[in-house]
Formats: sequence, C-alpha cells, structure tokens
Amino acid sequence: MRRLVPWYPCSVNSLVPASRRRSRPREVPSGGRPRRLFIGVEFNGSGGDADVTQQHHEGGTMPLLLSRSDLSPLAADDEALDDVIDAVQESLLRSHAGDRGESVFAGVGLSNGDELTSQLGASSDGASVRLFPRIVRGVRRNAWLGIQIDGAAGEVESMIALDDLNELRTSVPAAVGVRYLAPEHATTLTVLGSGAQAASHLRTFVRVMPGLETVRVWSPTKAHRDAFADDMSERLQVGVTAMDTVETAVDGADVITAAGRTTPGESAVPDPTVVRAGTLFVSVTAAGLNLLPLGARLAVPTTQRPELVAHGFASGFLRDGPPPAPPDALELAEVIRNRHSARRSPAETVVYELAAPYLWDLPILTWITDWAKRHGAGTTFDFSD
Repeated sequence: MRRLVPWYPCSVNSLVPASRRRSRPREVPSGGRPRRLFIGVEFNGSGGDADVTQQHHEGGTMPLLLSRSDLSPLAADDEALDDVIDAVQESLLRSHAGDRGESVFAGVGLSNGDELTSQLGASSDGASVRLFPRIVRGVRRNAWLGIQIDGAAGEVESMIALDDLNELRTSVPAAVGVRYLAPEHATTLTVLGSGAQAASHLRTFVRVMPGLETVRVWSPTKAHRDAFADDMSERLQVGVTAMDTVETAVDGADVITAAGRTTPGESAVPDPTVVRAGTLFVSVTAAGLNLLPLGARLAVPTTQRPELVAHGFASGFLRDGPPPAPPDALELAEVIRNRHSARRSPAETVVYELAAPYLWDLPILTWITDWAKRHGAGTTFDFSD
C-alpha cells in the first residue's frame, strides 16, 4: 500500500501566487518489513562511464530504470520546471526547520584526467546518490547518474540518467532564490556563461521572473555566446542578446547569474563597480564575493546545511569543506517565511551564494521519478532476481 502525505506542513502554495500553485503531494511507502540492499556501480576508469554490476535485496518493489530517451520529454518541457522549483523550495523549508540531513561529497581521479564526483545525501525525505564527471568537457555516455533510495529500508527506487537534467542541481535552487530575492519588477537578466548550465539557469529563471523583458549573455568565446543567444531566443521566445564584454553585459542588469565554468573563488565580474546597486547576483562557485567589500549583502539558502559526514577530492579541488555562513548572512528561507525582507533598501545589492553540498538531489530525483510514474516511462527491473 502507498499513502499520500503532505510535502510540508506549510505548503509552498501559501507562499507563491495562485497561478503558480502546481505542487502535488508526494507518495511515500508505508508498512512492510525491513529489507537489505547492496548495490554496486562500476565505472570505466578512463572515461567515467557507468556499468551496473550487481545488486542484491530481499523482497520489495522493483526499481525503475529511466534512460535519457525515457526522460527526453521531461527535459524539454519548460512548464514542468514549475513543479521542481516548488519541490526544492519546500525541501529548503524542511531543512531550515531542522531536518538538515547528512551528506558525503567526494571525488576520485580517473586516468583521462577527469574526476569522478559523487554526492550521497539522506534526510527524512529519503536518500540519493549522484555521480558525474567534474572536469573534462565533451560528449560522455552513461556518466551522469542519479539513484533515488528509500530512506527507511535503503532500497533503490529509481536509477536515473541525468544527461539532460544534471544542471537542475544548480539552476533550480538558484531560481528559488531569484523568485524571492530579485529586485521588485525585475526586467533585465544577464547570464554569464553559454553552456548547458547557463541554458538551464535561463530556463528556470524565466519561470520565476514574470516581468522579464531583456536577456543578455556573455561568455569568453564569441561563437558560443552567439549560438546561445540564437538558440535560447527561439526556444523561450524572449529576446537574448550576445554582448561583447562582461562589463556591457552586466550594465544595468536587475539579476546576474554566474552560470559559466569558473574556478571556485574566481570573480565572474572582475570589476565589481560595474554592477549596479540593488542587483541580485547569483553565484554557485563564490563568483560574486568581490561585491561584498562594496556593501553587498551575502544571502544563503539556509544556515541549516546538512551535516558533512565526509568531504574530499583526489585533485585537491575544494580541499577544505565549505565554511559556515557569516552570522549576518541573509537566509533565503527566512525571506520565504516573511520573517525578513530581501533588502534593507532598494539600493542594496544581494549576492546569493549556493556553494555548499545541500540536498537538492532529493526533491529533484523524486520529481523525476514521480513524472515517470505518471507518464508510464521507464522500465522496472529486479536487480536481485
């Protein structure tokens, strides 16, 4: 038997306009006896491609295997993003209320120079594992994998190809921040980057910026930024203009997102004085911290981050775990709960920083699995048969 329970005691429906209320209750299992799970995933040591090797469990429902082609309709559906944005917002509120959970974030080296990165997370929502290559660009098959796990019994519920969905781990929580931290009546967005992550940020931001009129893009390679502008203009029916310099791209922007590939701590806008007062700057790699000495305020999703059980990368990347947020940091969850204003004045610039191993995978993988079940997508398979 499966029963429906509310996603959170105070639904996101009470926090966003009625026209955006698309969240659904989440199905969770009830009853049943404890069961054991052992799962092995083998990766090709040179390219990071995954091969399922052996899984053993006693009893239980069969996991759902979701390939890239199974999920292509979801990956292409911009309207479906509303539900996952709401789900991540609700997950953030649960974390802020005390359900912090636990996380392991680590990477090991591959012979091709890449680093196989993994994040394991668990909370009352359940558990998840995400595996992805961190460094090398280019086409990679069977290399982006999400595993949704029942949090009570430890059984795999779904194995998910994240080829076209991996970037949601940054773009969706970023969109939640834009929903509440963007200046009132924001009309102009600047995207710094022209890759898959930049495209995902633009797609999710469009869903939460109802007054958006102008999008500018800048990245170091002219051909890339021009192609990005053409492709996204056609897809989203929003004017996207490629700019020649980062300075002209950010000039007068209401919202800026540093969605390109940058070294952690590297400033996305070298001269912070070109960012107008009152802007929201979205950063996923500490790319906007040079705005703080000019009076910008740091915002974080919540200070109730998951307990970091283990952290480390063979390459030395992120050698130290993320530092705690400073005591004066603005917590997005407090803004959502109407306990704090997004700004102390209209001229206050806000830097929304996402560089920490939050448990965004849990609601995102649940959203993917629930969509697949509703649409009859994927294949069930008993690893232990």
